[in-house]
Parts: sequence; structure tokens; C-alpha cells
Amino acid sequence: MKEENINFYSVDQTRFVFIDGNTVDTLEKCYITLAQQLSMPDYFGYNLDALEEVLADLEWIEEERIVLIVLNVEVLLQKEPDIKNDFLDILRLCENERVEMHGIG
Repeated sequence: MKEENINFYSVDQTRFVFIDGNTVDTLEKCYITLAQQLSMPDYFGYNLDALEEVLADLEWIEEERIVLIVLNVEVLLQKEPDIKNDFLDILRLCENERVEMHGIG
């Protein structure tokens, strides 16, 4: 599988993580994008429960804040629209006070 955007941007103790709905049309691509940009450990399970657990932890990330930016929300997960709200809820409702999520478009 072609890996789309694997880079994150870090400035002033904040890591900005980008998920672009134009390139992330399946949940698998979301997991891969997040795993790379959040430097997730090898044991990440690539499912919604594992994503929720990992987001609650993130102790391996040096930055104090993590900002998840979801671009082109309207076309995110085009091939799996039934899971889109569950995925976004996990990002939005993350129990880690270091994490915030913003949806654009």
C-alpha cells in the first residue's frame, strides 16, 4: 500500500498530526497515517479499541501537546462511511488532555 502523508510538524512543544480525507479513504489508511505520525509502538493493534487506548497514552511523544488536524472531513473514509463517526468520536473524545482534534472541511 502506498503511504500517503507520513510527516508531522512540530513546533513550540506541539506536534501537529494531519489526516487528509482526500488521501485517507479507508480505516486502514487512517491507522497507518496515525501510526506513522504519532510514532506508535509496534504493538498497536490497528483497530478502534487499540486506537482509543494508544491515544490515551502517548507517553513516548516528547511534545507537550498533540494537535490532530483532519482535513477534508466530508470525504474522509469515503470507502467506509459507516465507521467515520466512530473514528472521529475517538479522536474528538480522547481522554488524553495533551490531545486536541480539529476538523476542517
